[in-house]
Amino acid sequence: MEKAEVSVRSQGGLHLRKAAEIVRCAQKFRSEITLCHKCKSADACSILQVLCLGVAAHSALSITATGPDEKEAVESIVEVFNEGAGI
Repeated sequence: MEKAEVSVRSQGGLHLRKAAEIVRCAQKFRSEITLCHKCKSADACSILQVLCLGVAAHSALSITATGPDEKEAVESIVEVFNEGAGI
C-alpha cells in the first residue's frame, strides 16, 4: 500500500475539469486508487465519486493505492496536483 497527502490550492476547489484529469491519470494503472477527504472516500477512476467528495479550496486530500503499480500510481496522481493542473 502506498500513500500520499496533497493540498488543493485552487480557489475553486476540485472542480470538474481537474477531477477529470485525475480520473484519466488513475485509469492508466492496474492498482486500486482511492482519494479520501473528511472521512469520505472515492474510487479515483470514478468522476462522480471524485466530485462527490466536495473538496473545497485549501483542503487536504489523501491518496492511497494498492496493487502491482501502486507506487507509480500515487506518484502520478501527486504529480497532477503538483504540476499546477489548477488544483
